[in-house]
Amino acid sequence: MVEDVWVEVDLSALRHNLAQVRGVVGDSVKIMAVVKANGYGHGYVEPSRAFLEAGAYALGVTRLEEGLILRNAGITAPLLLFAPIQPENAQAAIEADLDMTVADLSLVLAISRSGKNLGKAPRVHVKVDTGMGRLGVDYEDAESFVKSVDDTEGVQVAGIYTHFAGAKGKRVFPAKVQCFNLRVLSERLNLAGVDYGLAHAANSAAILRLPESRFDMVRPGTLLYGQYPAGDVPKTLDLRNAWTLKSRICQIRLFPKGTPMGYGWEHITRRRTRAAIVPIGYADGFTLVPEGPVYRRSALRFVAGNIKRRPTMTVRGRKANVLGRVGMQLTAIDVTDIEDASVGDEVIVPALRIPTNALARRVYVESSK
Repeated sequence: MVEDVWVEVDLSALRHNLAQVRGVVGDSVKIMAVVKANGYGHGYVEPSRAFLEAGAYALGVTRLEEGLILRNAGITAPLLLFAPIQPENAQAAIEADLDMTVADLSLVLAISRSGKNLGKAPRVHVKVDTGMGRLGVDYEDAESFVKSVDDTEGVQVAGIYTHFAGAKGKRVFPAKVQCFNLRVLSERLNLAGVDYGLAHAANSAAILRLPESRFDMVRPGTLLYGQYPAGDVPKTLDLRNAWTLKSRICQIRLFPKGTPMGYGWEHITRRRTRAAIVPIGYADGFTLVPEGPVYRRSALRFVAGNIKRRPTMTVRGRKANVLGRVGMQLTAIDVTDIEDASVGDEVIVPALRIPTNALARRVYVESSK
């Protein structure tokens, strides 16, 4: 079957981007490739394999079901669940050999009981709230909490970690404070003789802006997929885009000058117009989105700018404006000046990666770069 809509993912670009991160953090720091949310829209399994082939030590996802997808695909690398599981799911997580995040002792005890029943020693990472104000054990209680987890029968502490409230833009001070807090915690645990495994904190922005945040392991996400985090971060890496949303022209029509088109007749042709109909729309993730990186732009400016600018698609290497409104799954574009455009031609469609229709098949390729 020939798809109407698909996402092309360049695996060689993913491996290249991981190598770029490796060049920044050095060989002594482990890399946990973050593949949550369907690999930022790139898919779970093949990108995970590509990152591991390129030297990633571990993978990170948020939910149990995401971890099970990777395990069921035969991926055996260390795999951390960022969200604490429900206690009744401890057995499934342990059976799948997944590392679990913990932030309260009731969950630790449930994991311990399930581990005993299965004859396994489950691994946990303690999430410490060093200043984010979201998930984690309070920083003031973290040292005693880690010691309690370490003393819990059958449970292995594989890591301590935190998440930054912000490591991009001008307000990097909060991340520096959080980094200092995690450093102090790790030193106190070392003095107490507690083996906490790996300390980790740095996301993509912190990798670039805060060398002191790299600890034993880093957790890049955005960088691996060829994009810089929004905000003021050094753009010194040779990142490659790995994601392209594509469709195909399904019909071409000619409209006389003065013809109203689309919902509400919001567009009236100003010339004899050759229109290509493309079976894609806002249900697939195509809408008024930026066609390049947008940094430090307020929501109001973003909306205002996109109202004035008609979205485009690319046909045979040339931009084609949308005619009228973007439809739910059908959209018309102007190919009057792209005379060789024809039915069946591939169309490149700008869209946000994560919300793009999950039903669109991911097609994995290897570029020649």
